[in-house]
Amino acid sequence: MHFVYTQVKSNWFSLDERIRFLIVGLANTGIRYILFAALTFSLTTFHYQFSLFLSWMLSSFTAFLAYKFLVFETDGNHLKEYLKSVLTWTISYILNAVILEVLVTYLKLNVFLAQALALSIITINNYLMFKHFAFKQEKVSIWQKWLSIFK
Repeated sequence: MHFVYTQVKSNWFSLDERIRFLIVGLANTGIRYILFAALTFSLTTFHYQFSLFLSWMLSSFTAFLAYKFLVFETDGNHLKEYLKSVLTWTISYILNAVILEVLVTYLKLNVFLAQALALSIITINNYLMFKHFAFKQEKVSIWQKWLSIFK
């Protein structure tokens, strides 16, 4: 069983980071979209923006773990990275809400189609923010790596 796990892990991390982000991001986006649709259908007395907020909140922790361990493979800094991830999602949420509102209110698109379009824009924004902000790894010189042996 360990061999299978090692082989799967090796194959997974041999994929380019952007491909891993896209795969994990699509899974997270799919989960978030299903939550959005289910909440919008079930909470008909509430505005769709409330469903958007709830779907982002419910999916944030699992998305953090997936990005941390399956995409960027960072060590430690769990709280710091989670807080940076929350800031990234806050910016993404605001961007998502604005795009959704413009598409629904001004362009008169169906709310479900509008959210699907908004998510495609958000995905690019998220990759850049997660890579260069939330999960940014400090550059370590060969000298620093060598010295870390003696710690």
